[in-house]
Amino acid sequence: MKNVFFKPWIGKDYENGGIFGKKVLVLGEAHLCGGCEDCGKVENAEECADFTSSNCIELLLNGHTDNWTPTFRKFERSLAGHETTLDESRKIWNSVAFYNYIQRSMDSSRKSPEWVDFRNSKEAFFEVIENLRPDLIIVWGVTRMWSNMPSDGWTEGEKMTIDSYDVKNGWYTLQDGHRIHAIWVYHPSSGYSWNWWNNVIKEVL
Repeated sequence: MKNVFFKPWIGKDYENGGIFGKKVLVLGEAHLCGGCEDCGKVENAEECADFTSSNCIELLLNGHTDNWTPTFRKFERSLAGHETTLDESRKIWNSVAFYNYIQRSMDSSRKSPEWVDFRNSKEAFFEVIENLRPDLIIVWGVTRMWSNMPSDGWTEGEKMTIDSYDVKNGWYTLQDGHRIHAIWVYHPSSGYSWNWWNNVIKEVL
């Protein structure tokens, strides 16, 4: 994947669908770290290529807690439909792939990606989904991530209404015709009711 700076986490059971019985790609927006001048430049990616795995998911699976871990815990509960144990957490994240769309880190929690960041991350995104060939993408964020993701191969889905809420969804079609359903959920960092979103997610899992 020549355009990918932050390689995706791929759970050991992802290929066979794990506990979900289908290949699920969880798509975040961006990493947060101190940043550097070379962040996002693929030719300098070696040091940070495994950041998603080693600095996020592997820490999570080892029971690490930090100010970012509640985001992942809330999301995994919306997959399971109940509060999760560490053992359940490991089964969940080993059943999915996780990837942040933006291929450079944000250096502040209050800093948002710009449209150019989405544009510059487009080729990497398509390399990832061509390589992983998910059946379902669950996207974190219903504003920027809905408005700025690429339209290539995209078809908006039929109306999907849960408890009077219209869930943003659609399909990406790869070059060989493989179709990937995608849904957009609130970003689980705040204002995320995991038990309500479970009602949405269980409709597509």
